[in-house]
Amino acid sequence: MTRQPHSHSVTRIDPAVGAAQLSEALGDFEFDPRQSYADQVHVLLRDAIVRGLLPPGTPLSEAAISSVVGVSRTPVREALRMLMQESLVNVFPQAGTLVSPVRLGLLHEGRFVRRALECENLVELVKVVTPEQIAELEDLLARQRQVLDAGRPNEFFALDEALHRRLLEFMGRERIWTLLQAVKLHHDRVRWLFVAHDSERAYLEHCAIVACLAARDLAGLLQAMQAHVNSVESRLDGLRSSAPDGYLTD
Repeated sequence: MTRQPHSHSVTRIDPAVGAAQLSEALGDFEFDPRQSYADQVHVLLRDAIVRGLLPPGTPLSEAAISSVVGVSRTPVREALRMLMQESLVNVFPQAGTLVSPVRLGLLHEGRFVRRALECENLVELVKVVTPEQIAELEDLLARQRQVLDAGRPNEFFALDEALHRRLLEFMGRERIWTLLQAVKLHHDRVRWLFVAHDSERAYLEHCAIVACLAARDLAGLLQAMQAHVNSVESRLDGLRSSAPDGYLTD
């Protein structure tokens, strides 16, 4: 297991610190005995980190996590190892584990990969998209409008993901969406920071994407998708100035 550099300067982390935050972030969770406990703990912690429920600097001790979710420390240890590989936690020998800062280099990498793959998919999809598929996308837009009007922006995020996933699935590229989930984790961490007040903009961008796809306007479609995926970047300067110390790193 690769360890983080400069760990000698980190004070040992008290396992009790962050336990209440863990309990609140992870909530009531029931394990599926048919699936790997380590995988389930990994997904649970990863989602809480990406959504900002466990912000950078939050201590993640094996003992506290085991107590909160009700499993032994072995699957928790494996889950933390997976999170470290995804650069979502920093492990300091003889000290403990902390949620990592949002790494801007990985954010830019995720944005680049997502833009390249999703735009290339649209180049092919625009030629073969069916009326039924357009109708499905328009239904997703209607549901997005409903949750925004109801003041539920967190639900919008899931519908946002569903629209992008379906664009790939229409071309039989389900595995590409799975690949993107791992690549865009830090990109998504920043998206969640803006979800409460930025979903309206994202909705309008989705409308433009679907309208161009329905019109088979490839130039407009690619411009709309590129602007949509790049939109997080334009907000980074403001985030840098307002985020707590240690929240972001290059």
